[in-house]
Amino acid sequence: MPTVLGWPSLQTTTLGPIVDPMPRLFAEFRALLDRHEAALAACDRIEATLTAQIGPPRVALPPDEDGVRRHATDASTLTEALPLGPHRRRLQRALQRRQRRWDEAARRAGLTGALLSEAAFDEAVLDHADGLIATPARTLDAVVIKLLVLLSSREPGPSAAGLSPWRELRTILQDLRGLVATGEADR
Repeated sequence: MPTVLGWPSLQTTTLGPIVDPMPRLFAEFRALLDRHEAALAACDRIEATLTAQIGPPRVALPPDEDGVRRHATDASTLTEALPLGPHRRRLQRALQRRQRRWDEAARRAGLTGALLSEAAFDEAVLDHADGLIATPARTLDAVVIKLLVLLSSREPGPSAAGLSPWRELRTILQDLRGLVATGEADR
């Protein structure tokens, strides 16, 4: 049996050639991403319907110096916008009532369950990405897949694409794709 650095060659064992798990893992990752996107879309549809029916849970604040009307959707915004007193307390109570009304309507419409489902898919996508990235790469294509999954699952958002290290990682991904496409990686 041939050896490499004192270890038996895996290609000649009775198990046959090594099967690269990366394409299967990547297909599973993409399927989870698709399911996560569908869950997000379902949440958005339910929330849009609720917003159209009952409006968002918010209260109107006094206009600012420019006459622009603002709204508060949480207690901290009220605290920042208004001094302590009866007006702020009245708006806090109104906001709490509207938030309870929203929460009950969200529960009845299925938004609460849809948000839980979306969060579970988000966690599953990140867990699967971690597993894929931790899997040893056996080909240059597998390295490309790992880098693509890293960028798609961990980059903070489109605004970070031009920042370090995301900008450099995207450049490396383009270089690797070019090497794969031209066959230069085989030399």
